[in-house]
Amino acid sequence: MRALLFAAALACAGIAHAATDATRSEFLDALKAARQGHLDSRSAEVADLRDYPLFDYLEAAQLRHELRTRPSAALDTQVARFIATHPKLPPAQRLRGPWLDSLADRDQWQQVLAHTRDSDGTTAQCRAVHAAIELGRSPAQKALALYTVGQSQPSACDPVFAWLKDSGRLSAAVVRERARKAILNNQFSLARYLARQIPTADAARIDRWLSVAETPARLANTPSGLDGDIAVYAFKRLALRDLDRAADLLAPLVARLHLNDDQRYQMRRYVSLLFAEDHRPEALLWFARIDHARMAGDEHALGWEIRAAIYQRRWPLVLDAINSLPADTADDEEWRYWKARALAQTGHEDQARTIYTALAKQRSYHGYLAADALDQDYSFNERPVPNDASALARARSNPALRRAHELHELGMRHYAYLEWRQVTEDLDSDALAQAARLAFDWQWYARAITTLAKADYWDDLDIRYPLPFLTEVQQAAQTNDLDPAYVLAIIRTESLFQPTVRSPVGARGLMQLMPGTAAHLARSMGRARPSSHQLNDPSTNIGFGARYLRDMLADWSGNIALATASYNAGPRKIAQWLPADKTPADIWIANIPYTETRHYVQRAMSHMTVFQHRLPEQVIPLAQRIPDIASNYPDDTQTTF
Repeated sequence: MRALLFAAALACAGIAHAATDATRSEFLDALKAARQGHLDSRSAEVADLRDYPLFDYLEAAQLRHELRTRPSAALDTQVARFIATHPKLPPAQRLRGPWLDSLADRDQWQQVLAHTRDSDGTTAQCRAVHAAIELGRSPAQKALALYTVGQSQPSACDPVFAWLKDSGRLSAAVVRERARKAILNNQFSLARYLARQIPTADAARIDRWLSVAETPARLANTPSGLDGDIAVYAFKRLALRDLDRAADLLAPLVARLHLNDDQRYQMRRYVSLLFAEDHRPEALLWFARIDHARMAGDEHALGWEIRAAIYQRRWPLVLDAINSLPADTADDEEWRYWKARALAQTGHEDQARTIYTALAKQRSYHGYLAADALDQDYSFNERPVPNDASALARARSNPALRRAHELHELGMRHYAYLEWRQVTEDLDSDALAQAARLAFDWQWYARAITTLAKADYWDDLDIRYPLPFLTEVQQAAQTNDLDPAYVLAIIRTESLFQPTVRSPVGARGLMQLMPGTAAHLARSMGRARPSSHQLNDPSTNIGFGARYLRDMLADWSGNIALATASYNAGPRKIAQWLPADKTPADIWIANIPYTETRHYVQRAMSHMTVFQHRLPEQVIPLAQRIPDIASNYPDDTQTTF
């Protein structure tokens, strides 16, 4: 019924039908020809495509080919006109890089300078400074800004740095400052290289910095005069290796090196955080030594001070710390929940109930915990996006939206994403909500979910919690004795239902499986190792991902919080975080050291709750679903993948 109503709204808005398969096929053929520089040979087909939303992609592809094969002044004029005419067209803007490369290769420095933007990356900025040098100007300030950074710069910067050196602007002090920044950025090789560029006497200071940075135990015997930021950097490295030794060294080090207030704060803060993340009781003592006036705007440190008190069940300290938070931070659901929890633990039941009652109205992890504390049903607050013909018309009239739809249908995912990003920049919130409905109707679930969030509309559960691949999910869940809602929750958390998504580290598909993990699973299941391409197949990916979830649950004796954390951070890391004594699940989850993993577990448990509601299943309260965290588990938690 919902789909029929939306289709009617589209009709009322005067929405034209999508392009035919024949038109799309014709476009793809023309695009292939354009990429090979043969667009002129398909003039008839090109004429037929003039009203197609992606028509301008053909000219962009043709121009890109010509830049590679026969650049000229006339072509430069064409390219400049095309880019200026299509300021929001992704292939037009992506044409700028190759064009600027071509201009530089042909020594067209005036044009390079004219068409480089302040928002361009480092390569373009170096090329523009190079152009200014070639044109007889003296851009020393910009050149030095590009030089004095703590990492290696692209090769386009080499002529600029050579000019700085030849013109005598790379003094020993300038080189030392870059080396200092390199050390603080973990770029020791760059620092050594820079030390070789200046006289030995001047380089000695860099060598001393490197000695302490690489072997931080040497801090104990370092004389006064060490650069304060280098001292803080080395101290943090020491604390990661030997926290107790670093803690003992802090006071004499501060006295000997004459560190400033900020540097002292950074050291004490780091020790406090590491003790808190290691769940050590010393954390509270160290936080007490910190200048809280300086910590007032440091939400990360403030949060860990509260978590340390929670972990130690120091409920009065929890209340004091939360009451000291800035008002907007204290209003976060997390701290409202823990304030209520602390109030209940200190005998203030009525005040706790007041906070719990308001929080339990929220469809969220902490809202569900609050409802559990009150022993009441969860609030799902379902409210579909309303029909709004005017807002829908605004969305559909956006050229980028029409292009994004076609690119999505053609499987040109990267350009589809770039176009959709333009859509979200152009539309008002009501039109964004309608655009999210369109994306959902096109089964483009990731864009639907993220666009609805940008519209600040949170209550359409059809869009925010879709049910694609349900047959595959239910089959894999049944095979592995899992709740289908759990599998769906992991898919949503991992990939937002994108079957072919790949993470920067190589995890693939709906459940973001690493190829090595999939290979290990395949051996244990007696199956052939899946290829990376096969992991893009929903059925294959869900099958292996569900088996991995089953193994994690088995490793942790069915504890879903530990299994979920292991799926994100790996079982070996979770084994390091087990408590010394049995700990309530909400306390353990709140104190997961990795912020990403902590939020991952909270989101997955929240998503699972909504999917139980959506399927529909019996909604199992978090208090029943997640058992307390024990201090040890069977030996098979030492999973190696």
